[in-house]
Amino acid sequence: MRRLASVVLGSLLLPVPMTAAAQEPPLTFQAALDLAAAQNLDLAAARRGRAVREAEVQAAGQHPNPDLVFESTKDAPHQMLSLDIPFEPWKRGRRVDLAREELALADVEDAAALLSLRRRVRIAFYGLVAADEGASLASSMLEVAGRVREVAQARFEEGAAARIEVMAAELGLARARSDLELARSARLSAQAELNALLNRPPAQPLAVAGDLAEGAPLPAVDVSVARATAGNTELRAAEREVAIEGRRLELLKGERFPTPIFSLGAVFDAPGEFDVGYRAGLSLALPLFDRNQGQIKGSLVRGEQARLRRDALRRAVEARVFAAHARAEAQRAQVAAYRETLMPTATTIESLAEEAYRLGRSPVLAVLEAQRSLRDTKSDYLAALVSFQSALADLEDALGGPID
Repeated sequence: MRRLASVVLGSLLLPVPMTAAAQEPPLTFQAALDLAAAQNLDLAAARRGRAVREAEVQAAGQHPNPDLVFESTKDAPHQMLSLDIPFEPWKRGRRVDLAREELALADVEDAAALLSLRRRVRIAFYGLVAADEGASLASSMLEVAGRVREVAQARFEEGAAARIEVMAAELGLARARSDLELARSARLSAQAELNALLNRPPAQPLAVAGDLAEGAPLPAVDVSVARATAGNTELRAAEREVAIEGRRLELLKGERFPTPIFSLGAVFDAPGEFDVGYRAGLSLALPLFDRNQGQIKGSLVRGEQARLRRDALRRAVEARVFAAHARAEAQRAQVAAYRETLMPTATTIESLAEEAYRLGRSPVLAVLEAQRSLRDTKSDYLAALVSFQSALADLEDALGGPID
């Protein structure tokens, strides 16, 4: 009967979401990242920014339209037709240079959007892996609590234990069931978060395969700082802002010179003088008052401001890389400590306490305390693993790309 009860209990402990998702191959982190890069709507919207900037480059390179003017008066000559053509080759070239700098900023923004998506996918993916591990932990603890309850009931029936021991074991079993339900709910929540990044319905079953402790070897701190200085997306964007303001200053300086407008045309119907005559002209605005003094001064100030912000950001990025690197190293060491020492010790203590209670050498409270200690140790181990992946995400964010 006890063996039959154990089989039935084991069948009830199977994680429902995992069996539902078993119809498709488990998703690895790289596969999830590739899928998100192809299907994520936020990334698709961000990538449209480049098309907008390309259109702005095209618009900046367009020549101004000529004006066609026709006049009819009672004075002679009675009709006049002219074509006014603006001529601004130096201004057009500077407008194009400014638009191309902004196009280069769009490339940086695309890289930043992809990096942000990578971070969110990493957190969501390994969050789902942790939720699977949490459900497995809750299932194993429920199985242990069921065994202890069976032993307590058998000892009570044999007269070797008091009723209070059975009640304490049943209390531990009820708590283990509650923990399992909570773990399953947490998995559904984590699944919905990853599905959102993959542009899938939140309730669509999703199986993942990954090791929470996996991660590329960390480069040296000085190497990481050098990579961040060259590849950090925020710093690259700040560099582009400085370049854009420089191009804008050149355009403002070019606009100080007026645009000449050449006029070519004809006049008609001047009785007694001619039937058709020709005319040509040149009009030029005199830059006596407005020579873009205020705009140029403002651009100079904005350029200096952009350079100061870039330098401040470079210093901040160096600090972020140093902190993220140290945190990742510390989290990896903590994970190793749990895996090599704390977890095996807690498991051994629980097994010894359970065996001692089975032989009547210790009270049930000692077993329940050992179970609680094992559950807490495993939960802390999962939290350490999640924190490790979060630290890797922070370091990748500071570096501007994958660690490897």
